[in-house]
Amino acid sequence: METVNDNKQHIGLNPSLGPVLIAIQRLEDVIEYETDLLMEGGAVDLADINASKSRGLRDFNKALGKAVKSVDNPALKTLQPVLDSLRLKLERNCEALKLHLRAVSELTGIIRDALETHEADGTYTARQMRDGLGA
Repeated sequence: METVNDNKQHIGLNPSLGPVLIAIQRLEDVIEYETDLLMEGGAVDLADINASKSRGLRDFNKALGKAVKSVDNPALKTLQPVLDSLRLKLERNCEALKLHLRAVSELTGIIRDALETHEADGTYTARQMRDGLGA
């Protein structure tokens, strides 16, 4: 796995880009942590992770804003490999989140069906009554 530190060596980093790379590394760390938890089926505190992502994005935007004022475009373009790596991690994270949401949706459906079956008196299901088919 390539990290921001690996990329620093490859891109001949302008010192003004250091805070940008640190912000990207923090974002990558949070994203990888969440992705790993989701893929392993671990307990995920989405509120905490989302707060961390928001802080990371704020820090990234702030650092990038400062960097844009102090370095030229060729220096900024040296960030492309690092940004490409971040994009790939975000895509993997998105897939893990989609998988997690599908699982939650399926579980919700199973629980709903079980409750409806339990509530039914044998003549009509709760769903049939709610849809107006029992009257």
